[in-house]
Amino acid sequence: MKQAFVFVMSILLTSAVIAQNITVNGRLISAADSKPLPYATIAVAPEDAPENSFRKFATKENGSFSTELEKGKYIFNFNFVGMDQVKETIDLTAATGTYEIGDIKMSESSTELDELNVTAQRPLVRVEIDKLTYSAKDDPEASTSNVLDLLRKVPLVTVDGEDEIQLKGSSNFKIYVNGKPSNMVSSNPSQVLKSMPANSVKDIEVITDPGARYDAEGVGGIINIVTDKRVDDGYSGSVGANANTFGGYGSNLYLATKYGKLGFTGNAGYYKLKQPESETSSSREEFTPFPLNTLTQNGTAESNGMGLFLNGSMSFEPDTLNLFNLSVSRFGGKFNSLSSQRAISGEALPYSYTSKSNSINNYGGINLSADYQRSFKKKGEMLTGSYRYERSPNDSEYDSEYEVDESVGFFYYPDGYRLRSVNDAGGDEHTIQVDYVNPLNVKHGIETGLKYIFRDNSSRADHTFFDVTDNSWKPDLERKNDLDHSQNISSGYAGYSYKSGKIGVKLGLRAEHTQQNIHFMSVELDTVVGTNFFDLVPSATLSYQIGMTQTLRGGYNMRISRPGIWYLNPYINDVDPNNISYGNPNLDSEQQHNFNINYGAFSQKLNFNATLSYSFAKNAVTPYSFIVQNVEDGIEKSVTHNTYANIGRNHTVGTNLYASWTPSDMIRTYLNGGINYTDIQSTQNSELRNSGFSGRAFGGITFTFPKDLRVGANGGLFLNRVQLQTEQSPFYFYSLSMQKSFFDKKLDLSLNVQNLFSEYREFSSTTRGEGFTQKSVFLNPMRNLNLSVTYRFGDLRTSVKRVQRTITNEDVMQGEGGTQQSGSTIPEGIIL
Repeated sequence: MKQAFVFVMSILLTSAVIAQNITVNGRLISAADSKPLPYATIAVAPEDAPENSFRKFATKENGSFSTELEKGKYIFNFNFVGMDQVKETIDLTAATGTYEIGDIKMSESSTELDELNVTAQRPLVRVEIDKLTYSAKDDPEASTSNVLDLLRKVPLVTVDGEDEIQLKGSSNFKIYVNGKPSNMVSSNPSQVLKSMPANSVKDIEVITDPGARYDAEGVGGIINIVTDKRVDDGYSGSVGANANTFGGYGSNLYLATKYGKLGFTGNAGYYKLKQPESETSSSREEFTPFPLNTLTQNGTAESNGMGLFLNGSMSFEPDTLNLFNLSVSRFGGKFNSLSSQRAISGEALPYSYTSKSNSINNYGGINLSADYQRSFKKKGEMLTGSYRYERSPNDSEYDSEYEVDESVGFFYYPDGYRLRSVNDAGGDEHTIQVDYVNPLNVKHGIETGLKYIFRDNSSRADHTFFDVTDNSWKPDLERKNDLDHSQNISSGYAGYSYKSGKIGVKLGLRAEHTQQNIHFMSVELDTVVGTNFFDLVPSATLSYQIGMTQTLRGGYNMRISRPGIWYLNPYINDVDPNNISYGNPNLDSEQQHNFNINYGAFSQKLNFNATLSYSFAKNAVTPYSFIVQNVEDGIEKSVTHNTYANIGRNHTVGTNLYASWTPSDMIRTYLNGGINYTDIQSTQNSELRNSGFSGRAFGGITFTFPKDLRVGANGGLFLNRVQLQTEQSPFYFYSLSMQKSFFDKKLDLSLNVQNLFSEYREFSSTTRGEGFTQKSVFLNPMRNLNLSVTYRFGDLRTSVKRVQRTITNEDVMQGEGGTQQSGSTIPEGIIL
């Protein structure tokens, strides 16, 4: 009897001890997009001894966690690299059984973290349902480089040795800043992005499947640059300077502040460019149906310029439901080029001359935008209204002088002849937009909006020539080609999204109506032409999450390219009288259909992304060259005309691969590139056709040594680009760099040398057309040494959010113990 009593009491005591253990369940997610945070670290400590953690464990792939604790009070410490630490005090003294904490939300840190740790948990490239995102803040080289340098590493984007940007092998795309189109950046991308410090950028998004909310313009897609901002009170910024052996130099300033309800982000940059003398040579052979003739031209050119970039964005959040934003940008610069040329023409058209030219190009723009966002009680539901004004000048002028050897033959101009031309061109753009987003529930969401754009472009030119007979300047009315061009674009869209488990779907339809008026003015014509376009632009994207670290998606979209003033301007640039160029005011909008499949995966050490795409267009805006021969004042002329026309029927199949590998804390390497096969033919001339492969690759490796020393090497290779009439030679480039950080990583000193073993690089292009073949060879200086220094200042500490909460049985009944999130969520297109 005694033994039985002891046995029963043991069972009861054991059951009582087991019953005292409480199972705590929860899930860790990102506050920005509610996505789970896998492999985050959780430490548990008693409340009376918060520094003495007695248990540590990691979240699962879906961000969930579970642990058993005895009754008592505990402090949970949640840590995930790139996020602000979260501490929660949990009271389990009165709890029994299983308790659900619910979703624990973590916000991205406003400070720069150690890049090696970031690589381990935060991939540089994230795959989302309609875009790829490159995390600029997690790139260790961002502290001393510019945004153009970052683009070389972004999947699907390539930047060649001449700083020309391509998206999926195409130069026809749009650049957005904080979700808004920027003509100022799109028209001068290389110069603008060079002037922006990379540490002012948070993410670079490549939107290859633009949904219905985006404008249909931009054939290749959209590159969206998301600038950085502070999420907590304080200030931070940087100041930098750079110089190179070409004679160029520059400086930049970045500042981000937030105090209470007001926030400000801004940067400024100044640069001085200098390009040493380069050599050019070209030969043009003319044959049937023209008389046989050969023209050779040899010359030199050197250039210099300067520019200034200013940008400021201010936000005001009076409460958690209302947000106001104001942004102002100014970019401007001047580029001056001096060139000389020796031309010899023989056989059918004998002549010889030497020319000297001085040309000046003024570029830049002004951008002003104002936004209002209204949030609602339902998370994610919001209404936004915005206005944007943009001014984009594109002025140019040149002065040319000719020395003619009249003993060889008769040239177009007499000896001592001079030409002057001043072109005042540019455009104004006004945009009004309203957008509404409503996540109906956790699976379904809708979006809709209206937009109106008014564009007013113009071009006026003043042409004069020096009359050698009476030594005086006179107006040249025969060269008048002026233009007024206006567009009224009205659009509306509707979109639907679905997300359940591993499957995501986005469908959209956008309607755009364009009313266009063109007023063309010349000596012989004064014509006004009005046209109307209506386009239905569908888009569809399907994604499947294979695992927490693998995503597969496919999509279709139609894109439109409306030619701007740079393509429409009829102003004739005849600084080289044998090769003239001008725009075409009769261009129509181009339509392109795009299909793509994308696979992305990442692990602790490897980040991989692969894309397969197909696109076609039936009326592509295509560069077009042809020979015109005529007789003026008894003198025969043979001139190459370079312009644009809707004559391209294109088919392109392409691949793009991106891989980033971090085998150890010391080594990080990456590769970005792709291969395209293009078939292009003229819709007007069946004999004009070209096809073939083109490719590009850019890669690099970085070694990180103790005491914050980094050494790296980068290189790029570009194969022939397939165009309707022109083939270009392959070329390569490379650079070596070294960076050292001082004063607890506040001061960075960087040394970069480009093409150390090649002082010059030869580049050639060959253009073929009816009755002619023209080959040009360029010898450009390449070896360049660049020194840059960056100093970061302000509050660089990582903030810690602390939440006090007592778990009760009511939390278990509700199924969620999360605290209410304060503040508004900023959608795409809103600038902070």
